[in-house]
Amino acid sequence: MDDVAAVRAILPLIYEAARPYLVDADLLVREAAVHAAAMTLAAPELAVHIPKLVPLVRSTLSTSEYRVYRYLAKRCLVTWGVEPGPLPDPRVSGLEPMDCPWAGGYSDDPPF
Repeated sequence: MDDVAAVRAILPLIYEAARPYLVDADLLVREAAVHAAAMTLAAPELAVHIPKLVPLVRSTLSTSEYRVYRYLAKRCLVTWGVEPGPLPDPRVSGLEPMDCPWAGGYSDDPPF
């Protein structure tokens, strides 16, 4: 079995391991479980679970305080053919432009 086949073989196991935690009361656990489950649905045999996961991705990952979860939620929704709304830009750091002393351009003091 090659590496790709080995990974594909464990995707159903990952989905089943995450499933009990998809509605966990602890937000961090719930976010991690929804993320793990959503990442497994690229496997064709698991695509039947997409309709069940769409509301969880929207309510948990799309509203997460963690920017990467929000971005991945949007990417999953696009991949699944669901309208996600605007995608956050993953290249943008948490700093707003005006928070940086050098954002306006030239400065006498280097930013490092």
